Amino acid sequence: MTSTSMETHCREPSPVADRITALVVVDDEQYRERIEATVGDDDGLSIRTRPSVTDPLTCLDDIDCLVSEYPAATGNGDDLLERVRERVPDLPVVFLMDDREGTAGIVDTVQNTRWTDYVSQRAASVAAERLGHRIRTLVHHRRLDALSRRSLASIELAQDAIAIVDPDGEFGFANRSYAMQFGYDRDALFGAPWQALFADDSVERLEKTAIPTVADGWRWTGTCTGRRKSGSTFPVRIRLGGLEDGSLVFVVDQSAVGDETGETR
Repeated sequence: MTSTSMETHCREPSPVADRITALVVVDDEQYRERIEATVGDDDGLSIRTRPSVTDPLTCLDDIDCLVSEYPAATGNGDDLLERVRERVPDLPVVFLMDDREGTAGIVDTVQNTRWTDYVSQRAASVAAERLGHRIRTLVHHRRLDALSRRSLASIELAQDAIAIVDPDGEFGFANRSYAMQFGYDRDALFGAPWQALFADDSVERLEKTAIPTVADGWRWTGTCTGRRKSGSTFPVRIRLGGLEDGSLVFVVDQSAVGDETGETR
């Protein structure tokens, strides 16, 4: 039986975008100036420029993205990318590509290399406009990935019982504590529907009340009836939140979890 305890809703804070600094290495002075005029200091994006790719490799520690012509002024783009990756493995790199014959294979290589993208230089003015978008997208994805990895590492060590449900409704992650609360091994939960861990009336309540609340940018807290792998049920207090990609975060209040007899401890 689902508890009638009071639910609470809390609005999630809005994320604040951090400033982005990009180093643009372009031999053509007029093109550098066009990029600075078009992209620089726009919506938190700062542009630094240099004419060559030899010395900028010593200045990568305080930038968020490197932009370079391909082929580079010295050597080729692959050489540059290799040197960058040796120094800063996850630094986003955007190449400015010519539309010459034979570049298709290069484009494929760039697109299939992590944290690397390209902008065609077919029209210099258009390329400059697109560049800002490519830089922001690449940097934001890299930052989100780093945050996700740090978050998962902290969740793994957390005493709270925490699980992340993908937008398709299946468990993408559960720490050991969460799996143990419901009598599962962690690996067995991966890919399972979250509904399998709750009684039918609680599933209906979560789907009709809690999840829409989270979709509106709030957090939801309430007591439901959990279902263990053994089939036994128990009262469980859930905190439910959401991620930007539509994933759900389930947190179990372990101070209000019932034992196998259904008694709350």
